[in-house]
Amino acid sequence: MRAAVARWTVVELLHPIPSLLTTLAALGFAWIFGIGPRDRRFWWIGAVMLLVQFSISALNEWADADLDRRARRQRPIPLGLVSRGAALAIAVVAAVGAFLLCVLADLGPFALLLVGIGTACGWAYDLRLKATPLSVVPFAIAFPLMPFWIGALAARPLSSLVILFLGGSPLAAAIHLADAIPDRDADRAAGLRTLAVALGTPRAELAAAGLLLLGSLVSTILVIRRGQSSTAALSLLAVVASGLVVGLSSRAGRISSSIGKWMVIAAAALAAVPLVAQASGR
Repeated sequence: MRAAVARWTVVELLHPIPSLLTTLAALGFAWIFGIGPRDRRFWWIGAVMLLVQFSISALNEWADADLDRRARRQRPIPLGLVSRGAALAIAVVAAVGAFLLCVLADLGPFALLLVGIGTACGWAYDLRLKATPLSVVPFAIAFPLMPFWIGALAARPLSSLVILFLGGSPLAAAIHLADAIPDRDADRAAGLRTLAVALGTPRAELAAAGLLLLGSLVSTILVIRRGQSSTAALSLLAVVASGLVVGLSSRAGRISSSIGKWMVIAAAALAAVPLVAQASGR
């Protein structure tokens, strides 16, 4: 039993669940853009995304090793299951592997550039921005960059993909802020000044809800202007859900931050689907 726990703890260096969920999201976006399992690019997209996530995750563990040790967190490096050098090596090898896959798959220089930008966002968060109010910036760039990258691979006009940033960046910022709120007290105690810490209660909750509502409204306006009635209905539902989150956030003391976090994630995902569908032209 202990051996199994130890093995899982080692695997946690790669943040397997978030990494797999992000990869599945990328594959879902690929499908929306018309790149299905019968297209070899579908599997290349999954492999590249998984390696990028592994790289960012391993570097995050490397960068947080001292903080985790002081906080006595049950993480691979403080427990002595993985050395800091090994974690850094895994981060570098995974990143290089992602770039090599882009080359081997012949995805093109622009796709390689976008993968580099996405990886750089993750590394910047790990190494510099995580403990600052600017921690939201890499998320606001990297999350909409993922469907933008896939849309470029699907040969969609870049002008039609810009809407992914107009609506996706506020949604990504809302998710990041909502995810950081439950850890706000622990981060403050550790001396970290994340955006959630800097804003405090209830401004962080209201900011997350406001960003969610902004992204949902942008998504809805863009979709309705293009006459997409089916996706417009989904966008309107996202706006209603966002409004509910805003209302509950105004009573921040009456709702669990963990529940609020998952409400924001669910509403943001709901708003993102018609946004990506609109960008795909389907």
